[in-house]
Order: sequence, then structure tokens, then C-alpha cells
Amino acid sequence: MKQNSLNFSDVSGNVAIMIRHAERDPIEFMTRALEARLTANGKSDAFKLGQCLARYNPINIYHSPVPRCIQTAESIFDGIVSCNETATLVGHLLELGGPYITSTWDAVVNSIEKFGHSLFIRKWFDNELPANLIMPLPEAAHIQLNILANQLRSGNSSSINITHDWNIMILREYYLNLRHEEIGDPDYLDGVCAYLHQDRLYLRYHEHERTIDFSPAK
Repeated sequence: MKQNSLNFSDVSGNVAIMIRHAERDPIEFMTRALEARLTANGKSDAFKLGQCLARYNPINIYHSPVPRCIQTAESIFDGIVSCNETATLVGHLLELGGPYITSTWDAVVNSIEKFGHSLFIRKWFDNELPANLIMPLPEAAHIQLNILANQLRSGNSSSINITHDWNIMILREYYLNLRHEEIGDPDYLDGVCAYLHQDRLYLRYHEHERTIDFSPAK
């Protein structure tokens, strides 16, 4: 479990974090990928991460509707409250699932099997796949960033969002120009942090950071 991307002790105020779920069971068949649950090690890692993030309280926790993300959110919640800090397990956001899939999951799986996972991602991000299969990268990235931006707009708490590797890869590539071929896929519990400073949104992944113009909704 990597936590260096989740260490923002230099940030004052609220943060909005988006991370991949914890370690899961192996996926033998992509058509059944959504069924994979957390391992015992994954639950333990998520609990420990909750303890590490408890200092950002109060914290709202959101998750993808997929079961392993729910399990991760629950374990992180347990870790936070074990430190006597305040957290709310809000529930699922559909946007933390796969809002970028515009066809059926089986159609996407067929494409992955045709190209292989890494090349499938590259073709997607380079806009070489049809929009009626999967959403173009800019639109998909805006959806993910808006989750974080809208949570920061509330100004009442920090937020943790449990999602999938693709959602993290979308943000890394579009906003930070970080290609998975060069830095690898996101680890379990790896992710990005966003925060506001003087109406500008800062997006951070490990040592990489970008400032994005941001105006609160009127």
C-alpha cells in the first residue's frame, strides 16, 4: 500500500481525495470483474489508511457502487472512528463507478481482450475508440474532477472517494500528463488529492501537482 500520494501535511483546510479500492481477490474472468471482493489484507490496509487520514476530520466517505469499493469505504470509516475522529459513510456515487462506459460492460471486455489492457487504455486516451463504446478522455476527466471540485465547494468537511484504477488513470493522464506506460497502473489505495487555495484548485498525485482555474458556482 502506497501512502505518499495521500500525505498532504502541508495543506491547510479541507481536502478531497480519490483513491483506488484496497487489495482484492484475483479476477479470473473480466466479465465477472465487478464481483471481486477485498482480501483480508485489503481490509486491514484500508483500516490502517483510515487511521492515517483521521486527522483530516470531519470526513465524508463516498464510494463506487461496486462491492469492493463499499468494503474499502467501510474499513476506512472504521479506521477513522477508531481514532475517535468524526466520519460519515455517505454512500455511493455513480460517477465513481464507470460513468465513462457508454456501451455494455461485455462490449468493453471484448475490446480489452482484443487489444490487451495497456493498449486498450492507450487507444481510449488517444481517442481511437468509438464514443459509443467509451467516453472520450476530456469528458471522462471532467466528470471525475467535478466530483472533487463539488465536494470542496461545500467547505464543510474533507472527502474520501473510493473508486477504481481507471478513474485515477483518467485524472493522472488528462490533468497531469502522466502516462500509465511510464509510471505504471495505480496501486491499491493509491490516488489523487485536491484542495482549494484562493479560488484555484490544486490536483496532486505523488510529487506531481497542477493548478487549475476554479471559480465557485454562483
